[in-house]
Amino acid sequence: MPVSATVLVYGARSALNVSQSVPLLHSLRQQQQCQSLRNNDDALTATRAQIQDAIHGIIDLPSYIQEITQHLYFQRLKKVFQLGLLPLSVKPGANHTRFEHCIGTFKSAQDQLNALLRNSNYEYELPDWCRKSVEIAALLHDIGHGPFSHTWEHVCEGQFNHEKNSEACVDRVFSDARDNELVALRDDHNGRGVNLIKALILGDRSKLNYVMMQHAYIFDIVHNKVCGLDVDKWDYLRRDNHYLQVLSADEMDFDEVFLNARIAPDGQRIEYRYEDYHKIWLLYLARHRLHLEAYQLPKVLLCNDIFGEIVRRQQPHLLDVNAESDPEEWLRLNDERVLEQITNDTEAQYLRATERIEEANEGRLVRRRISGPGEDMNSNKVYAFYGNPSLRRDIFLQENQQQSTIIEKYFKLK
Repeated sequence: MPVSATVLVYGARSALNVSQSVPLLHSLRQQQQCQSLRNNDDALTATRAQIQDAIHGIIDLPSYIQEITQHLYFQRLKKVFQLGLLPLSVKPGANHTRFEHCIGTFKSAQDQLNALLRNSNYEYELPDWCRKSVEIAALLHDIGHGPFSHTWEHVCEGQFNHEKNSEACVDRVFSDARDNELVALRDDHNGRGVNLIKALILGDRSKLNYVMMQHAYIFDIVHNKVCGLDVDKWDYLRRDNHYLQVLSADEMDFDEVFLNARIAPDGQRIEYRYEDYHKIWLLYLARHRLHLEAYQLPKVLLCNDIFGEIVRRQQPHLLDVNAESDPEEWLRLNDERVLEQITNDTEAQYLRATERIEEANEGRLVRRRISGPGEDMNSNKVYAFYGNPSLRRDIFLQENQQQSTIIEKYFKLK
């Protein structure tokens, strides 16, 4: 399809086509609509090969990226909330989707690659097929998420892995590919491009069937298992806070960590500036705050528990659905469908009327451990730095930032 004829419609705010006769889903749709009406500039709209994103502004989509975003597996992400049950239970404004986050992570990967090229004096140029693979891995890194994102892994009690499921989704996207760029990544040199994309999503160099001699640093971009700094975090922290409004601009001041990074002289790692060390701390502190004040609010955790119990009780067959075993059923498995199938359960009322869930001295116990930012920010030995070590600012951790936070609350269902 020529670009001039391509019209992409990103209706992430009102993606659920739900009958008002289903109270729970009607409530959810109303919450989505209130967000879209709040600020038209925040809504994703697209025409031709550009989209307007709430975080990144205008994002250009090359034709091969357009084709991926139009694939039914990727379109499915419009019906998967980024923050699980949070917009349903506590924060109705935070109803952004995995679709938006994946587009944003693609743009973040572009920004990271451009920064590395700008900041580095590295003698080996990254081949075009490698760059495309990094960008596509960023775009598809969450394509395997189940309904309500990470909540589904809780529902499946650890038996579902969205990254493993993403591998099967990537295979399906590329088996359907028509664009010449995608076909080349699939077919040239025994499919080295698709092999790299899946390895980057998993963050596992051992998955490659060839050796990345000069460009191993690209494994620090999408899913960085060495130090945890990657474009996935870069986008979701900015995106989530944009809608949650938990942290100030100063508390989110860590963009320079990525924009000042460079390729290590041996090509094996990404190096960060010594003078940005404290901004790495800001990133992990921001992540911790979002877990405490949004992601793992006690009421949200209880709703996750209730939701999981209902699904396991009413629709246990859904727990076995994945993109590899049943690709067509997987395509239909989204937030909307699961809620429709459990809405008649007696406890589903608490998901649509969370004001009936009250804190109490006894009753249903919610208990979770949230690691402190000092734990999450690994020892500086796992980071690679460059520049003047004297410019590194020391970080003084408060006691509650070094240790885990234990959440323990009782609730009564009215």
